[in-house]
Amino acid sequence: IVHLTCDRERQRSAFSTTGRFDLYPLTFENAATMSESLHPDELRRFAVELAHRGGRAADRLFGKVSVRRKPDKSPVTEADHIAQDAILRAIAERFPDHAVLVEETLADPSRHGRIKSSPYCWVVDPLDGTRNFARGIRIYACSIAVLYNGRPIAGAIYDASSGVMYSAASGGGALRNEDRILLDGSVPAISTHHAANVAPLVGSDRETTIAVGSFRRKPMPPFVRDWIGRYLIRNMGSTSLHFAWIAAGLVDAAYTNECKLWDIAAAALLIEESGGLMTTASGASPWPVQLDAYGGEDFNVLGGARAIHHQLLTDMRGHDPS
Repeated sequence: IVHLTCDRERQRSAFSTTGRFDLYPLTFENAATMSESLHPDELRRFAVELAHRGGRAADRLFGKVSVRRKPDKSPVTEADHIAQDAILRAIAERFPDHAVLVEETLADPSRHGRIKSSPYCWVVDPLDGTRNFARGIRIYACSIAVLYNGRPIAGAIYDASSGVMYSAASGGGALRNEDRILLDGSVPAISTHHAANVAPLVGSDRETTIAVGSFRRKPMPPFVRDWIGRYLIRNMGSTSLHFAWIAAGLVDAAYTNECKLWDIAAAALLIEESGGLMTTASGASPWPVQLDAYGGEDFNVLGGARAIHHQLLTDMRGHDPS
């Protein structure tokens, strides 16, 4: 359950299929002096602008682009690169002294500076849900986050399936468009698959719904197999949306063991600012991230409203974490 309260706070480049990610360095020539006191909400508003820019670029190309394969066989489209290039150009113009972390290497790296030179780092996924996009399924997102010393402090996620913009700023709450969202702390009823053994909680008329990854590269953990018999399990094909939808109350929790930093950076802040929790499978915080050492390693994370998060983490700890 999510409570909404009105709170108005208010090109194309060469096509590459390298599939690498890079920490783009920023050039400091003619760069404005970086302010150490940038307000998170200022960054949130700009993240919203960037997510709109990237999302709308992808929307315009929906159903009109061909698909190529990266070396790891995952799909990539021209929309990925066009959206990313538009975003990176805007960041370089507005915050030329900030670092940027992206999956695809398209923009000119000479205009970006070294990760150690700035405490601010923009983490960008221009098109999360490329497989859906390539198949004509309108469930994809543009995710933008700002990390300060390795911790998310602002972020935005454009949800193409609904046209909704989710955003959050550290200490400023989470928003769906311009409405503040707050999670209900209660645990929803257990799925009907398990209803004979577990009585629904008083006042709850929902079934616990968990979004999970595809487990294409790693085996499905045994606790997820247990969840299949106890809860409603969904995979919509976009990790950032799986976690953003927790804050929106569309799912109760989400789990993945094969996502990257750009998949979760913005969504993690959304969950936290809406009253939920994201941790690693061991129950630890995934932050801070040592960005200068990050090499694209997978995150193994669970997010959810706090009560259901605690319940699911207990399930996970009952199994071998491998």
